Formats: sequence, C-alpha cells, structure tokens
Amino acid sequence: MSTDWFTQPAAFGFYVGLIPALVFRFQLFLARRDIRRSESQQFGHIKSLTDAFKKVQDELTSTQAENENLRIKIHALQISPERQKMRQLEVLNRAEQRLTISAPGFAPAWQTAKNEALEQLEQEERGKSAPKQVFAQLVSSGSALFSRTKNTAPSDP
Repeated sequence: MSTDWFTQPAAFGFYVGLIPALVFRFQLFLARRDIRRSESQQFGHIKSLTDAFKKVQDELTSTQAENENLRIKIHALQISPERQKMRQLEVLNRAEQRLTISAPGFAPAWQTAKNEALEQLEQEERGKSAPKQVFAQLVSSGSALFSRTKNTAPSDP
C-alpha cells in the first residue's frame, strides 16, 4: 500500500473537517462539565433553602402553639373574678373621665356620688356599718338566701 492516499485532496478535506469536529467535541465536553457543576451548585443551594424553610416552618409551628397557649392563659385570667372586677373598675374610670369632660352638668353630681360612696366604704372598713358587698353577694344568690332565712326563722306554733 502506498501512502499517497494521505496526500489526496479528499484526505485533505477530511483533515480540514476533522479539526472543527474535534474542537466542537472538546467544547461539548466543557459545556457538559459546566452544566454538571452548575447543577450540583443549584442542588446544594436548593438543599440549603429546603433546610432553612423546614427550620422556619418548625419555628412557625412552635410559635403558633405558644401563641395558642398564651391565648388560653389570657382568656383564663380574664374570666377570673379579680380580673373582672379590675376590668369593671377600668370601664367605670374611663366612663367617668369621658363624662366629666363631655357632660357639663354631670361632673358635680358625679363628684358628690363618688364622695358619698367613698364615705360609705370607709365606714364599712371601720366597722361602723355592715358591708354592702357582702349583702350584694348574698342577695345575688337569690333563693338560696331566702331558703336559709326561712329554715332559720322560728316557726309559729
């Protein structure tokens, strides 16, 4: 076999076509490597975002549970008798302030009523009169008080 077929014009055309094919194949190799690298980076980024999202989700769940517990505690404290009395006092205080400012003839009558109520309370505290709050609680029990007084009253023969 002779080596002159390497020098034929068709062989030169093949060589010229082989060079760009090798260059394109090398570029394809580099592109696939870059794609794999970017995919692994994106996968790592997605994984870190997923972990952060799970952490935030867990914090949200625990915060919602804590919020619910606090809401229940607040509700329980608000229905206690002491809290209801304090709330009623606050309502009355705000109403007094508003009426004192907005109602021209209300202030003197209100001050007189307050002073009388204060004097009665001081007398009750000194023991000079029976506490009205105790009587109010007994009267609010209604028929139970009536039945107690009925049973303790002397019966007529």
